[in-house]
Amino acid sequence: MTIQVDDQGWGTPIGGVGIIVVRKETFEIYYDIIPIEYFNLEMFKKKAYLTGAKNIVEEGIKKLHISKDEEIEICSGCIHDKSAQWLKNEGYKFTIRKIDGIAQQKGEEMFTEYLRRLGVPDPPLIVEETVDEYKAQFFYLMDWVREDPIGRAHLCKTGWKYFKKFFKSRRN
Repeated sequence: MTIQVDDQGWGTPIGGVGIIVVRKETFEIYYDIIPIEYFNLEMFKKKAYLTGAKNIVEEGIKKLHISKDEEIEICSGCIHDKSAQWLKNEGYKFTIRKIDGIAQQKGEEMFTEYLRRLGVPDPPLIVEETVDEYKAQFFYLMDWVREDPIGRAHLCKTGWKYFKKFFKSRRN
């Protein structure tokens, strides 16, 4: 069996980051969100999101009863650095690579649903993972934040340099 680990929302200005663990052959899925609080200024500086991602991957491995002889493919994004180290320390076989297929598709669908639950009307879905799709999603979400920046600040990744400047200019 092949397990895939991927993330969604790393580049979105609002919300946390989704982490999906999928057993490709049976479509078993474990999904959770690294909370937005991990992306506020203090926690972001400490890179707490790395531990958040690792904890979700670890829980997914347990919930799906993944054995050490199953092949794991983990996304190459930096958010998985601690997850990869944990897999190595625990003796799992894994490769770091770009993730596609069911993990990418289902993860993006689940992350889009999460954005809806945060109140975003009709967030653009990432399908082909093109630069244009990511740009369109980013600017759509930023336009939504600009409609009510103070009321939506708690949904933003305020640890980003972009938001430090964005919200400072709104206070002046």
